[in-house]
Amino acid sequence: MSLERIKKDLVESSKFGRDPPRKIETYDDLDPEDGITRPLGSEANKKARDYVVKQMKEAGMEVNIDKIGNIFGIKKGSDPTKKSVMVGSHIDSVVNGGIFDGALGVMSGIEVVRRINDDDFEHERNIEVVVYTEEEGSGFNQSLLGSSVLAGEIDLEDALRMKNEEGKTVEEALKDNGYKGDYEKNLDDIEYALEMHIEQGPVLLNKDISVGIVENITGLGWIFADIKGEEDHAGTTPMSMRKDALVAASDIVKFVNKRANEIVEERDSSTVGTVGKLTVRPNGTNIVPGKVEMGIDIRDVVKDNMDELMDETLSKLEELEKKYGVEVETEIPMTHEPSPLSEEVVNTIEKSAQEIKVEALRMDSGAGHDSQNIAHKVKTGMIFVPSVDGISHSPMEWTDWDDIEKGTKVLTQTVKNLSK
Repeated sequence: MSLERIKKDLVESSKFGRDPPRKIETYDDLDPEDGITRPLGSEANKKARDYVVKQMKEAGMEVNIDKIGNIFGIKKGSDPTKKSVMVGSHIDSVVNGGIFDGALGVMSGIEVVRRINDDDFEHERNIEVVVYTEEEGSGFNQSLLGSSVLAGEIDLEDALRMKNEEGKTVEEALKDNGYKGDYEKNLDDIEYALEMHIEQGPVLLNKDISVGIVENITGLGWIFADIKGEEDHAGTTPMSMRKDALVAASDIVKFVNKRANEIVEERDSSTVGTVGKLTVRPNGTNIVPGKVEMGIDIRDVVKDNMDELMDETLSKLEELEKKYGVEVETEIPMTHEPSPLSEEVVNTIEKSAQEIKVEALRMDSGAGHDSQNIAHKVKTGMIFVPSVDGISHSPMEWTDWDDIEKGTKVLTQTVKNLSK
């Protein structure tokens, strides 16, 4: 069965980034303390890339690697004058993540090529399977890195100079793992782009529908803030004389949550705001916190809503200086605008699902994806499959194999329809 091939790929790749290496085949194999960690530059990332390249070559694809480490497996079409159909996702992971996020989109792309080979399907356009570099940003604090460079959102040389916490640059990480290529890839060569992904939310599961058709991808903005107070003795420093950095930071935690909820209620929007990172220094029970480093994540499919919450949060951070006597430094390391996807591709996905009698639901994506960068230059679409309990970015991330098969069938039919 063709399902067995993609299942084998996902199970095999599930051991890369797990210590000790262990394959995951069923939901019962999951362990909440034992996830996958494979950021760019890690040995696990290299092993996953090596596995993908091997599968691409065995499926008859020509493999090329560009200067930011994106991998392209190309199956030639019959008409070299026509632009390509590109399909794929990423192979890196968050810290302690699951087996499907990103990897499903890559393995399903390879499986599409295998099924097209099995069917002796004649396609005019080239079919290209892509692996984008460092989508999650867990290695270099820059999400959507490979697709951002490919789409011209980030300068290549700037990207190569980015450093991880150990001080290693992106260029050094790629060279160390053997994935610093010299392939010149231009999105002008691509007519359509597709990405299959787990939903990472509960909508499809709650509606008992196996396939989602994404119409819009959320915008995403990050704010990093350093709040500097004064480190003092917890017993001898009067309350009136404290400059407690954590107390100041707590204002922002409450504000982001409260204001996001208000915008949702006022506008029936998809706005979300999260303070997902807090590093308290020196982090001692009997010490007044002297410094807090915060990471704030703000998203919406409507740009104005996202911008408004970003601006209000920055203003609130400024107010902390007067209110608490602390110093505040802020940085916006990245923003990605909301991306509406191609109506032509959305309609083709829907038509393809109907042709093979798979129920599908039009929906938005609350997570960011490489496709939102590609959509700025290329007619782009996304296919979602359900996430059990809506869980992702977790070792407990799971999607049923039957849903993966339905999604792969819709993806294959869509590629066939777009490649003619």
